[in-house]
Amino acid sequence: MIQLPSGPVAEAVAVLARSFQTNPNFVDLFPEEEVRARALPHVFAAGLRDALGFGQSYAAMRGDEIVGVAAWLPPGTFPLSPLRQIRVLPDMARVLVTAPRSLGRLLRFMSSVTERHPEQPYWYLETVGVAPIAQGLGIGMRLLAPVLALADRAGQPCYLETQTERNVAWYHRLGFEIGDAGIHFVPGGPPNWSMIRHPVRGETTWESTEKEG
Repeated sequence: MIQLPSGPVAEAVAVLARSFQTNPNFVDLFPEEEVRARALPHVFAAGLRDALGFGQSYAAMRGDEIVGVAAWLPPGTFPLSPLRQIRVLPDMARVLVTAPRSLGRLLRFMSSVTERHPEQPYWYLETVGVAPIAQGLGIGMRLLAPVLALADRAGQPCYLETQTERNVAWYHRLGFEIGDAGIHFVPGGPPNWSMIRHPVRGETTWESTEKEG
């Protein structure tokens, strides 16, 4: 496990785009498969470039190949400031060019996500994805371990949204609890779950995982 360096993000973005290609939210936002395949890299490039500047981003490696990526924003950095919104505009403009019919629904989705965030300071898991060929190997847990341990030491909660019901049980094993269930961020869209994790006192499995990774 390594901290993702700033600079070119194409390989990390490609991993995220592949891992979310069949995600219910993105299928709803970009119904045409070919359009979705072109739009997702720009969506994830915007978020990842921002997280590299203001958050914590990690990559799981298999040899020289990135097979998993996690991007967190620390307390007080979400939602994006006006200046940060300007910085992600080029990537979002590419989304508009690629999928112009999806723009209105995408903006509604993003606004609804922001409105539901908790008021208290928290670490925000913006995204985590593992390449299909590497799923089921424990990589997701290792990607999240560094910030979970950091949040525990600092006494800070963590927050996320998940778009698939099977992930709820997985995050529950990491200490997350359901905040809201069955959220529809856009009318007629798929259900989502918000989850929050309160800090754990003392050394946890996340700290031992962090030391091993």
